[in-house]
Amino acid sequence: VVKRRVRAAVRLLSTARSVVVVSGAGISVSAGIPDFRSANGVYQMVEERFNLPDPQALFDIHYFANDPLPFFAFAKNIYPGVFQPTRCHRFIRALEARGRLLRNYTQNIDTLEKVTGIRRKVTCHGSFETASCLACKRTVSCDEIRPQIASGEVPRCGQCEHHLGILKPDIVFFGESLGEGFERHIQRDLPRCDALVVVGSSMRVQPVAAIPAMLP
Repeated sequence: VVKRRVRAAVRLLSTARSVVVVSGAGISVSAGIPDFRSANGVYQMVEERFNLPDPQALFDIHYFANDPLPFFAFAKNIYPGVFQPTRCHRFIRALEARGRLLRNYTQNIDTLEKVTGIRRKVTCHGSFETASCLACKRTVSCDEIRPQIASGEVPRCGQCEHHLGILKPDIVFFGESLGEGFERHIQRDLPRCDALVVVGSSMRVQPVAAIPAMLP
């Protein structure tokens, strides 16, 4: 059964010209980055290390504003600069190089798509590539706050003295919207899509989880 399905997938990809790839944390596990919901994933690790009301509070914008320390203690374990792309990342890049990738909708925040060189991508949940001040919105690169992240400190904005002057990585937290980029691209891409590949994702988080049902 598995071989038959693999052969069918190969036939589909060999003829498709506008492939949409939805990728999740599973494609980065072999790079050494934990996923979120497995037995050894991020939420399990957080539950064991931090006294949070719920593991997902680590990515809750309201909890973060009140207590950012747990997030930054966690962030140093997956911060960009150490990890390398996996075969799945290179597969997506190969589709793009052959002119067959319509778009990669990645749920990942680890920036490995950028490292791989994938250009036709939407980072649905943002990434560690930049960080912005919660108060004045000043944006800096990930390298600027790397020393603080490495030591588990809370990076503060140097240009404002607001009590919320925290340089938060530009990751979409629970309680924040995905922004206009996702909606704009998805409305244009799905009518043109002739093959949808979902890899490394449990497809539990909306609105990305709704993409298969949105196909015409």
